[in-house]
Amino acid sequence: MTRVTILGAGDMGTALLTPLHGGGHELRLWGTERDAAIIAALERGDPHPRLGIPLPRGVSTFGHTEAAAALDGAEIVVVAITSNAIRPVLGRLVHELGDPRAIVVVGKGFDSGPKGDEILLLPRVIAEFSRSPVVAVGGPSIAKEVAIGTPTAAMFGSADAGALALTREVFGTAVYAIEITDDVAGLEVAAAMKNAYGVAIGIADGIEKRTGLPHANLRAALFPHAVAEMGLLAEALGGRRETVAGLSGAGDLQVTVTSGRNRLLGERIGLGLSGAEAFQELTAAGTTTEGYLATDYGYRLAQQAIPASEPVSRRYPLLDALYRVLYEEAPASEALWNAVRSR
Repeated sequence: MTRVTILGAGDMGTALLTPLHGGGHELRLWGTERDAAIIAALERGDPHPRLGIPLPRGVSTFGHTEAAAALDGAEIVVVAITSNAIRPVLGRLVHELGDPRAIVVVGKGFDSGPKGDEILLLPRVIAEFSRSPVVAVGGPSIAKEVAIGTPTAAMFGSADAGALALTREVFGTAVYAIEITDDVAGLEVAAAMKNAYGVAIGIADGIEKRTGLPHANLRAALFPHAVAEMGLLAEALGGRRETVAGLSGAGDLQVTVTSGRNRLLGERIGLGLSGAEAFQELTAAGTTTEGYLATDYGYRLAQQAIPASEPVSRRYPLLDALYRVLYEEAPASEALWNAVRSR
């Protein structure tokens, strides 16, 4: 039996209790300040407000002031916090983290560095606060499905073979299958950028609803371009294209454009909202859409990966189009179609 502490009582943090509970481990769920209502509901015995399921029996819950107790003796710590909150939260918990055998990060995004002027992958951020090996998680994992125990295949990545073996053994079940890789860069770039490209494909859904005309062909045309650009960007950061072609890239993008939250952001843009308006509307409703910020980070990474004299649109036409739609209010339909035609 392994003692596991999950930091973050949102959808995925809570959902992972299901496969972990199946292995008979000692489980603790800690909520941030933003999770206070969720923790209160779970402690009353109510279902999780968004997932609609109760806590598995025997799971201990902790409020945001109880981090020391939640982390005491933890062998595995799961960081299930939105990417832009990982740095401030871990900064507050650095003295309570201890020395777990592995830290598992399920957030999908980038970090801007301590001064806000860098673009960092999440395992690099966690390494600033702990010497424990970091395991990144990607792949097509809708939280509700993980929570109810329907078949899910995830990708775990780390440079530490021992941490990979440990977490695969602890998390894996008959219905939660885990593939492993040492290509952390490829996994993390795909995990973050599929949110951005999910917005682009979601725009086609919104255009379809606004015009009443089918846009299945446009959606299908955007998908392989998105996978190709994710592979190119991953390779520029030292990752491998085959990683992006698997669960953590193509697989995760597929589930995002059918059931993910970032598709909703794109849909609202396709219906006529600007990128900023759509992002603010969903944020105000409590819906996290990391694709908006991932587009900006990804665009800047692309700029760094190519010669200074070369426009991003030459190698990353879809990313360039999406950036202009989200941040410069370019006409969505025209920008995306021109990106497809430029190939």
